[in-house]
Amino acid sequence: MRCSMCGYDFDPSELACHASCPLGAGCMVICCPRCGYSTVDPERSRLTRRLLRMFDRKSPATAPASLEGTVRLLHLKPGQDGHVCDVGGEGGRLARLSQYGLLPGTPIRLTQKRPVPIVQVGQTELALDISVAAEIYVDV
Repeated sequence: MRCSMCGYDFDPSELACHASCPLGAGCMVICCPRCGYSTVDPERSRLTRRLLRMFDRKSPATAPASLEGTVRLLHLKPGQDGHVCDVGGEGGRLARLSQYGLLPGTPIRLTQKRPVPIVQVGQTELALDISVAAEIYVDV
């Protein structure tokens, strides 16, 4: 399982909190061993499984016709690399982001999605607003 807060991969069956939980076998909470973030185990909760099916967001991102073959930055997985194809939005956004090295053709790595998207451009790490990250298209 991957922690939705810090992106750490771990096996929920090996967690010490399940062994010492007073609810025992009925416990549906999983705690990340790295950051301590608690979430409900979707494998054990029928309500969570039902909600995940209802709000399934695994459909691929559709790019404008001029950007065929690209995806939005937020559709990358943490740790995945790509090359910036377009920085959409208002006219001054590209100028402001270019000061940090975020230009079309630049290699980029999404290091974290939550709580805010963090990208690595060269040796620089940038925390982006979700609305800004949603308008950046990358070629994987």
